[in-house]
Amino acid sequence: MGNLNTLDGDMVVSQANDLVEATQSFTLNEKRLLIAMAAKIKPHVPTPKNGLYTLHADDFADVFGMETRHVYEILADAAGRLFNRRIRKIRDHATRKGKRIIEDIRVVWKAVYNDGEGTVTLGPSPDLIPYLSLIHRDFTRYKLRQIGQLGSFYAVRFYELMAQYRNAGDRTISLERLREMLDLGEKYKDVKNLRVRVIDPAIAEINKHTDLRVVVTPQRKGRKVVGFHFDITQDDQIPLDLPEPAHDSQNEPV
Repeated sequence: MGNLNTLDGDMVVSQANDLVEATQSFTLNEKRLLIAMAAKIKPHVPTPKNGLYTLHADDFADVFGMETRHVYEILADAAGRLFNRRIRKIRDHATRKGKRIIEDIRVVWKAVYNDGEGTVTLGPSPDLIPYLSLIHRDFTRYKLRQIGQLGSFYAVRFYELMAQYRNAGDRTISLERLREMLDLGEKYKDVKNLRVRVIDPAIAEINKHTDLRVVVTPQRKGRKVVGFHFDITQDDQIPLDLPEPAHDSQNEPV
């Protein structure tokens, strides 16, 4: 069974860039629970195939600014929902032009709310573990506290997508790809509605509550919006101070 180390805001979340860019659809608290689990998986340390990680309700409430009296029910619900979730990776076929490979990865193989203990025990899917343990070369890393005050799933997702390119200082995402990453389906088909309901509120939260400052500019083809450009700067007054992971010649995180 995984250790019972305290969850705190200074813990570092590491996720392969492939995972950051994968199609994801969670409630806010499911996403928080998944990120909290990821923070407990130590980079470059072998993770047992059926390893378990226990998260305490009090720690969860503290990191995410929640009232403890409400967090028990929230955790029980989120754990149950997370058990049925998947992350979808979509990539171009290496040899067949115009073809795509779609891979669904289950998030956890076990999710238990321990009533009376105020804890949740999660077992990350064996297929997910490589994307959380720095086995892949390209990783996005940030401190758990950076997303602690974000109040929507979309804000957390945009923070991950912006943090991935913070060293580059900007990124452009096509409208089609962005909708895919956020698993919007038939929702917010009108671009103005998408900005008002999803993009602008998420970026406003990031600018207010995290170490990143983001400016959004629509990219047009004629009068049609085909994507968005994001200018990304790090707030020097909120240093990142990420510990350097152990060096591995085959696995060099960004």
